[in-house]
Amino acid sequence: MTGRALVLRSRDPIPDAVGDSLKALGMTALWEVSPTQWRAYFPQKAPDPVDPLRERHPDVECGWEEEPAVDWAGRYQSSLRPLAIGRRFAVLPSLALDNPWSERIPLRLMPGMAFGTGEHYTTASCLRLLEEMPSSPASVLDVGCGSGILAAASCKLGCPRVTACDVDADALLVAGETAAANGVSYRLVEGSAAQVEGEFDLVFANILAETLSAILPDLAARLAPGGLLAGSGIASGRQEQVLAAASSLGLVLMESRTDGEWWTLLWRAPLSRMG
Repeated sequence: MTGRALVLRSRDPIPDAVGDSLKALGMTALWEVSPTQWRAYFPQKAPDPVDPLRERHPDVECGWEEEPAVDWAGRYQSSLRPLAIGRRFAVLPSLALDNPWSERIPLRLMPGMAFGTGEHYTTASCLRLLEEMPSSPASVLDVGCGSGILAAASCKLGCPRVTACDVDADALLVAGETAAANGVSYRLVEGSAAQVEGEFDLVFANILAETLSAILPDLAARLAPGGLLAGSGIASGRQEQVLAAASSLGLVLMESRTDGEWWTLLWRAPLSRMG
């Protein structure tokens, strides 16, 4: 945008035909302040639309007004705040933030990049499950890792073998940055559970119910005997289909949590393989 706006005013509500004219003249954005006042934005190199607009719509007054430059990135950064989750974690969604709770484990994130900041119930409930375990799992797999927050948290609780996978290559880049920001290391795999080798004591799958149901056989195959699977990202009303799919694989439901909109389900694998 140019740092200035074309302001349109009229005694009567501005008709839609004016909007069509603005688009034809190269407008890139429109703010309808009120029915009788609009602010239109144009690229710097666009021809001046004032004269053509006055010819087409003489009842609408229009003229340029300067606007102060807004540091949107700075405004976003200043809105970020530390977030206390559960009893042990402090999520810091910016590298510039200090941890205000000395007793909490800091989880540092790159702002605004991939899903998984801890603010959403599904991520927060997985962090709570992790911290409430009697002892740290020896191995953790985070499927659909997004920002890598669950993998980083697992490392910070002392899990010696942690793997994170995602079908989105960009998410893996962010997850790698999350590891570096937290001074931890975990293996990154592009793909889903089927592309990961080995068995794990704990598997996180913070993904939507449809995808979770579809890949449950692959998730179950990654569980060590007696291992735990935490499925989150399950919208209310979809939990029954996920429960049925898990039951058919011999997974035993240990716990369920919900905030009324989202569910987190925890299963345990059999101590021996079925079949």
